Amino acid sequence: MNDSDILDAVDHRIIAALQINPRAGVAEVGRILGEHERSVARRLQRLLNLEIVHFTAEYERLRSAPGHSAWLRLKARPGCLEAVGDTLARRVDALNVAAVSGAPGLLWCELAVPDRPLLHALAEGVPGLPDAEVLDMCLTLRPFKTAAEWHAPVLTDEEERLLRASLVQPLPVPADRYEPTPTDERVAGLLRHNARVSLTELARELGFSTATAGRRLASLLERRVLRLRTAVDPALLGRPARILLRLKVRPAGLEKVGTALAAHRDVHCCTAVTGPYALLAEVCLPHEKDVYGFLVDVLGPAGDVTDLDTAVITRAYSPGPGPDTPLRQAST
Repeated sequence: MNDSDILDAVDHRIIAALQINPRAGVAEVGRILGEHERSVARRLQRLLNLEIVHFTAEYERLRSAPGHSAWLRLKARPGCLEAVGDTLARRVDALNVAAVSGAPGLLWCELAVPDRPLLHALAEGVPGLPDAEVLDMCLTLRPFKTAAEWHAPVLTDEEERLLRASLVQPLPVPADRYEPTPTDERVAGLLRHNARVSLTELARELGFSTATAGRRLASLLERRVLRLRTAVDPALLGRPARILLRLKVRPAGLEKVGTALAAHRDVHCCTAVTGPYALLAEVCLPHEKDVYGFLVDVLGPAGDVTDLDTAVITRAYSPGPGPDTPLRQAST
C-alpha cells in the first residue's frame, strides 16, 4: 500500500480546505464541502491521531524581528547525510531541510538567522555541525509563495472563495517591520504548537479575556507578522515527486516570473534570493515523469528565464523544535 492510499478523496478535500483556512471550524468546512459536520470532525480526528496533519504558525521573516532567512546548500561528509539532516531538522531555527540529488551528501536548508554577525559566521559553516560544508548561501529577498500558502488542487474555485471569506484579512499597507512584544511571542508560541487552539484556551493561557485574545491574534495576522499553516506531506495528497528549481532570471522579468510561478498549482513555494540564481522554487508533482512537462509547458514560454538547475528532493526532513540549540546560542 502506498502512503497516499490511507487517505481518500474526501480526506484530500478536507485537508485542502484546512490548508486554505487552518482555523476553519468543522461545521464551516462541512457546509462548504457538502459533508456532514460529524463526518468532518471524525475524519479530522483520524488525521490528527495518525499525525498526518499538524496545525502550526510561523513568522513572516521579512516583517518581524527574528531576522534574516538564509538558504544554504550543504555537503555532508561521506556517511553523515542522515545524521546531518536529522540534526538540522531538530534545530529551532530550521525552517526547511531536504536532501537532494546531484551529488552525494547534498542538502538544502533554510535557516532563520537573527542577526548579521551570525549571518557572517555561516560562511564558515553551520555552528555545531562539523560534518557538513556550506557550498552556497543566499538570502531571501521576497517570498512570492511559501509552503504555508500551497494547498492540494482538489477544490472548486467557489469552495476556495468561501473558505477564504472567513480569513483575517491583512492590512492593505502593513509596516515593513514589526517588533513582536513578549505577549506576541507567547501568542506565537501557542499557535506554533496548535494553530487551531480555541480563543477560550488562548485567553486562559495568556490571562486575557476571550475578546482580547482574539484581538491579539487578529492583529498579528493583519500585520502579516504570523502565518498560520496546515503542514502535511504532499506525498500523502498524491504528489510525491518534489523538485527543487534554481532559476536565473533577467532582472526586468523577475517580478513577472515569480508571480506566475506562485500562482501555479504545482508550485509548493517560490522565493526571490540573492546570488546568481534569482529564484528558488519547489514543485510538487504526481510523478518524476511530470517534471519534463512542467519545464517545457510552464518555464518554456518564460523568456526571462535564462538558465535553470533541477534537483529531486530525495527526503524532506520534518523541521521542529528539538534538543539542539539555535544559532544564537550555538555560536557563543
